[in-house]
Amino acid sequence: MTARSPAVALAAAGAIASLAAGCSPIDRGPRFRPAGNTAPRDGGTLRFSVIEQVRTLDPTTGYDEMTNLATHLLFDTLVDFAPGGLEIMPRLAARWTVSDDGLVYRFELRPGAAFSDGTPITAAHAGYGLERALATPDSPSAEYLADLAGARDVIARKATACAGITTDGDRTLVLTLVRRNPALLSILTMSFATPQRPEHVAAAGDQLRRRPDATGPFELVSWDEGTRLVLRRNPHYYDPARVHLDAIVMLENVPRDTQFQMFERGELDTAEKLAAPDYLFVMSEPAWQPYIHRLVGMNAFGSRMNVTRKPFDDRRVRQALNYALDKRHTARLLNATTVPAHGILPPGMLGRDAELAPYPHDVARARALLAEAGYPGGLDVDYVTTSDEETQKVAGSLQSDLAAAGVRVQIVVMSWATWQTAVGQPGGPAFSFTSWSADFPDPVNFLDPRFHARSIKAADSTNDSFYTNPEVDALLDAARAELDQARRAALYRRVERILYDDAPWIWDYHRMTTEVVQPYVHYAPHAIWTRDYSSAWLDVGLDGAPVPR
Repeated sequence: MTARSPAVALAAAGAIASLAAGCSPIDRGPRFRPAGNTAPRDGGTLRFSVIEQVRTLDPTTGYDEMTNLATHLLFDTLVDFAPGGLEIMPRLAARWTVSDDGLVYRFELRPGAAFSDGTPITAAHAGYGLERALATPDSPSAEYLADLAGARDVIARKATACAGITTDGDRTLVLTLVRRNPALLSILTMSFATPQRPEHVAAAGDQLRRRPDATGPFELVSWDEGTRLVLRRNPHYYDPARVHLDAIVMLENVPRDTQFQMFERGELDTAEKLAAPDYLFVMSEPAWQPYIHRLVGMNAFGSRMNVTRKPFDDRRVRQALNYALDKRHTARLLNATTVPAHGILPPGMLGRDAELAPYPHDVARARALLAEAGYPGGLDVDYVTTSDEETQKVAGSLQSDLAAAGVRVQIVVMSWATWQTAVGQPGGPAFSFTSWSADFPDPVNFLDPRFHARSIKAADSTNDSFYTNPEVDALLDAARAELDQARRAALYRRVERILYDDAPWIWDYHRMTTEVVQPYVHYAPHAIWTRDYSSAWLDVGLDGAPVPR
């Protein structure tokens, strides 16, 4: 069995494309087949593309979706999610304990854990990684660690040490909190929580974004920014049985339609975020069905309303708009890739009330509520959306639905950057498109930033509905302090019911991800990590090349 190096794999792409072009199949089904192995096979290079570019390989400052795809392969953390699920499992920490009061976490590092150059990972390295997240000015993750003792002072002063992060010898990291945070373990799965070496950070300087100190299953080979990122298996990874691929090639800035053309020619091994025509083709082609992965993401989409401004200061108006929306139209528009929403928490999330049905489409009820609120003749509103083609289509569908209830919507289109800045301002758009995706799968990452009063700021509020409800705030605070998961879930279900009635959003949908893979690709997507290829394997021929049909 011969494994392909990254260079060989890239050179082989042209040969594969030529082979595929000569097949001339009757249909456009798969041009390759599995080699027939029943157990994972080591070797080979997996090739995939993304529609944007990776911003940085520094785990402390990386945050966007494209960057996370790369950093998750490069960096392990103390804990991780189980394959295919959200249960917390050991990773660089072999085990951990939590004090009875929920304030002290002790993590014992795994023997053999090392950086990609073979240097052993210590508890001090693990602590330094967290301290960098707190102290780095452009770190997007500092607030996630704010419950650590002394963390807020570190964030404010950009100090170099946090009182809540200590070590007990070389192998044990101790985290001490000032208040309970049941979501802490989920937070520590994020790449910023990887161990780091102060000497590497200092030596890399302003090139740190290009010089990752890998702790995960892969290390960096090369990065032609905006074009191609090449990773190879980490030779010092503590769990070699987890990793089967020799290398991964990630192509950047590849348009959706170009991606699928490359996939069909055999130049890519997976394709995701398909253009609408390609999605419809794949879903209707029987031969591709066994190789399609679909998963409801940890996200929510809808329309937020500034509840402090007319006409949205009246709950009856907000409820009326929810009744006016026909979610079936959104589903058809997005090619059945949506799950109707009754609130912000997505399916599978702790505390989501599975018995709470979405608002039904009821135009008569919508008109009656508007009349009760003093708008018997309907009303006129501006609606702001982004310049993305898909969000504009959804806005047009919303405009049509609301018109049937007498709400006349004028659509205003903004660039993504302008929209992001505008909606969090008290004087910004009163009615607009909105969405939210999980940084970690816990209700505190959805409900607190979007609906707790403390998330209203003088500028750039994440609670951009400017919604305040003392009962909701009290329930959310109680849930943060509750260690019993069943009682915690019950508190969040009560919050969901209140938000459903108060309707600061038009609750629309949760989006599904759809990915098609070549028949020889074996892997399962993850609700948080999405395209997690860390344990993927390729069932190809002995020469490392896909087997033609």
